[in-house]
Amino acid sequence: MSMKTTLTSTHGVFRFGLKDSVKSLKESPKKESLIMLHFASKGKRFKKSIGFKSSLQNWDSTKQRIKTGKGMMTNAYKINAFLNDIQTFAEEELSSMVKNDNSINVNNLSELIGHRINGTEKEEAVNENERLVHYSENLLESKKKRIGATTYRSYNQTLKLLKLYEKQYKTTLTFDEIDLNFYRSFVDMLEDEGFSLNTIGKHIKNLKTFLNDALVNGVSNNIIFKNREFKSPKEITTDIYLTNEEIKVLAKKDFSKRPLVEQARDIFLIGCYTGQRVSDYNGLNDENIEDDNGHKLIKIKQKKTDNIVYIPVIKEIMEVMKRYDNKFPPKMSEPILRKNIKTACSAVDFKELVKVSCTKGGKLVQGKVPKFLLVKTHTARRSFCTNHYVAGKSVQNIMIFSGHKTEREFYKYIRVEKKQEALAAMKSGFFD
Repeated sequence: MSMKTTLTSTHGVFRFGLKDSVKSLKESPKKESLIMLHFASKGKRFKKSIGFKSSLQNWDSTKQRIKTGKGMMTNAYKINAFLNDIQTFAEEELSSMVKNDNSINVNNLSELIGHRINGTEKEEAVNENERLVHYSENLLESKKKRIGATTYRSYNQTLKLLKLYEKQYKTTLTFDEIDLNFYRSFVDMLEDEGFSLNTIGKHIKNLKTFLNDALVNGVSNNIIFKNREFKSPKEITTDIYLTNEEIKVLAKKDFSKRPLVEQARDIFLIGCYTGQRVSDYNGLNDENIEDDNGHKLIKIKQKKTDNIVYIPVIKEIMEVMKRYDNKFPPKMSEPILRKNIKTACSAVDFKELVKVSCTKGGKLVQGKVPKFLLVKTHTARRSFCTNHYVAGKSVQNIMIFSGHKTEREFYKYIRVEKKQEALAAMKSGFFD
């Protein structure tokens, strides 16, 4: 099919071109710019984004199409076919207006072409598997039974935000369209939504998982997500831990008249005594108990890593189990668990003000909040690791029970001041 050039008549001119100026694109020949459709008629103008991009080195300004031949873009023919369709449609609508009305309603013409660009024709021009959201939805569904509920929920949240991006930018994301410009605009949108820097980092990390899967499976050849600028931002958060004394105070508090709070407190205590993630300590049962020559052990296959760990049933765990006929507390839904853990910690007066700071919505936010507001389900695991570390236990031994595979990962959990670190080193026999 021969390429079409600009349509010029007494009624108006259609032209395809790149959005950015030629001067700026010559400075960065590989930089991609949106392909725009321009129309002008007797002083009236409009322009529409086609939704596809091209670099200056891949754009034939004479033919107003993507260059084809050796070294061409992977989807060059597909984009050119779409441009042909849009130009043919635009010409026909313009001719129809002039013939029927003897005039051109520029607003109506712009709207009609906009519908054509965003309608089924473009959808058909792009293979479903080349759409980022469509591919990622299928990927997530296929992994649903093999990943933990928390990971599944996190991936799902990222998908919803990608859909929000498509809605706001009126586009359908394909793998070819993922570039550093997209990365920056996606991060900008997340900041505008008020997300913290670490939450933004989580969603970028999830996005990179989607992109890498498509690359590995040959669906995409886009490797931009491996660029150092396509990074998952993060910052050190104000994650607290409960000391052994605070855990004892929490354990002794009588919540018998508040059964939900008591149950949540007891589940949380099991986490403090075992050092596990909430997905592992919430919902333990008799099948997790093993007896080895009189030693009772809790056997856990960690949901996140499939790692198997054994934790002794210490007397504190047995005290909790006594309230449930020597069984573990029944499992609770995580939203109810989180809410009632904070209620329990508030009731035992964990109201020490803690200085917090985080980047939210692109701005640094600082302040002081009561300690109980910072207690999360994950605080149990952090408390286990930190308390044993402060007590001078070897990191390798703590990791046997926590299931951490590397010391680097383990040290992310430690929330101690320099003085406490020095004391921990002394207790471990550093100066002996």
